[in-house]
Amino acid sequence: MASNEPAVEQSFFIDKNSQFDIGAIEGAPFKNFEKRLNLGYQAAPIWIRMRIAPLASSSAVDAGLDQMILRIGPHDADQIEVYEFDHGQWQIQTVGDMSPRKKNSCADDYYCINLRETASPSNTIYLKIQTSNFLILDTEIVTLQDLSAVTANRIKRIFISLTLASVLLIIAVFWMIKYRSSMTLSFVGLQASIFVYLLCIYGFSSIWFPDLPPVLLDALPHLMFILRSFFSILTIFVVIKTYCDSRFYFAMVYAILVVCVLNCVLFFTEYKNLSIRLNLIIFSIYPAIHIFGVVKSKGMIKNVRVLFFVSFFLFYVVLLPTMVGGLFFSLFNGFVGPIQNISDWRLNGLMVGAVIFLLIKFEEEHREKQKADEINQIRINRIEADSYAALLSDRNTMIDLLTHDLKNPLGTITFASRSLKEQFQDNQAATLKLRHIDQCVNRMNNLIEHVAVSARLDRYESLPSEMTSPALELIEELKETYAEQSRFQINVETDVEFNADREMLTVVFGNLINNAYKYGHAGGDISITVKRINTPSVGSNEVGSIESEATSVCFEISNAVGTFGMPDQDRVFERYYRHPNSIAVPGMGLGLSLVKAAAAKIGASVDFRLARDTVTFTVKVPN
Repeated sequence: MASNEPAVEQSFFIDKNSQFDIGAIEGAPFKNFEKRLNLGYQAAPIWIRMRIAPLASSSAVDAGLDQMILRIGPHDADQIEVYEFDHGQWQIQTVGDMSPRKKNSCADDYYCINLRETASPSNTIYLKIQTSNFLILDTEIVTLQDLSAVTANRIKRIFISLTLASVLLIIAVFWMIKYRSSMTLSFVGLQASIFVYLLCIYGFSSIWFPDLPPVLLDALPHLMFILRSFFSILTIFVVIKTYCDSRFYFAMVYAILVVCVLNCVLFFTEYKNLSIRLNLIIFSIYPAIHIFGVVKSKGMIKNVRVLFFVSFFLFYVVLLPTMVGGLFFSLFNGFVGPIQNISDWRLNGLMVGAVIFLLIKFEEEHREKQKADEINQIRINRIEADSYAALLSDRNTMIDLLTHDLKNPLGTITFASRSLKEQFQDNQAATLKLRHIDQCVNRMNNLIEHVAVSARLDRYESLPSEMTSPALELIEELKETYAEQSRFQINVETDVEFNADREMLTVVFGNLINNAYKYGHAGGDISITVKRINTPSVGSNEVGSIESEATSVCFEISNAVGTFGMPDQDRVFERYYRHPNSIAVPGMGLGLSLVKAAAAKIGASVDFRLARDTVTFTVKVPN
């Protein structure tokens, strides 16, 4: 059956002063246009005149299929009044977002209005359009015979858009369940807003919820578009913030997210038109903000960086002309870019969803690789730790054997030396040699003791100690082996006790006293002070954290610097380090490193300071 479309001549008029009605509109200066009318944002009423030529007669065409139908769409205009002159007066039919859509709906997302068959052969109809939205409308007149063919292509596009949006939403929900990250959560919000937005612009909301107020049905697509911008900004921000530390970028993102929220509120005020334009501005500038964030990022995955730049470039090539044309319509003489309106089927979220899909894919693959690397590194560290523990065990066993085996001959040498001293009491030369043997034996014995103590520290496990050591008794015990007792100036507070492992205390204080005696000024005083001190600590109860004071015992030893010079403050606790001036003095450089290690085992702190020509060590032992 051949098509028999009517010929239509269309023209428009902008009633800027709202002074025309249907009775006077015939005298207005109309301008001709083709099928699509692009007028941007127009607050004034828009009149469209359509002059319909009569259909050519054809006996092959059923009279019922000659019914003429006016198609207007997409349906984002607030109110459209259709005027037909019939039986001597103008008849009005009203459609639009602000009118109930139980009638006059096509199979797709257009309005369909049956024109009256009783109209004159040369019929003229008028449309009066008032809307706060971006005005881009298609107007056409088709016969009932051609209606299905005209709507089929539009229905196919709607179906493809909704299918892609629903698939991306399902993927987003799956990823959110799988990864449970802020990135996938914001991706779900983005795809949900896109899906609901498409349902609204294609008219499903008014079909499924016919009892909802028209104001709410009109607001839903715009609110969803604002949320779409919000979640787009948020999703990309979640990716970039991992790599970017620019405060300016963070401030811009937070600011534009706040503007999105305020824009939702603004939409329900008298500034609805401003809200719609503001959303276009947000939609236009947020990629530029993210480009700045990408430029300032460090360590970003190469694939992610390339994807950002390519997608932002395509965004501005495809969408920016549309946004600029919509905001500054009059300056561009009606040019609105490749995307004609927010109902365009290409705004189904596929491009944005595909970009976010790849971003999440790249990011999650990178995170899984990092996680695998971390697990492998943990395994390697575990193997190295086990190997080190085995070597340490072997070393400690060897040290124990050597210590035992060296102690026995040293004891034999010491016993033999004493016997020889008794035999050669009158031989001064022999006595001098025997004294030198004793000094060497003592040096070897001290070295063995240091090595043994170091090995014990490696194996020591810190446990709560119930051992109590009177401070004065411990200090007296440690100093009694030294010949020049008069050098010690001891000031111990009455009844002060150490609640810590006595062996570790002996290592700490014994080595500090020995260092002061050995390296201090010859014949100079060695000052030892022991006292209680209160240190602040933080605890907790049922209400919250509280501050209190804990008691510690402070051991302080100081001496004047000797002929060896000032110690190296940065290396004083370094193992095996010895000051160049003290090389002639017997030792291995282990003493102060043992002090630091032993103090750590019992939770004590060791401080070192130089004041003029005095060296002072302070040990605080918690009680």
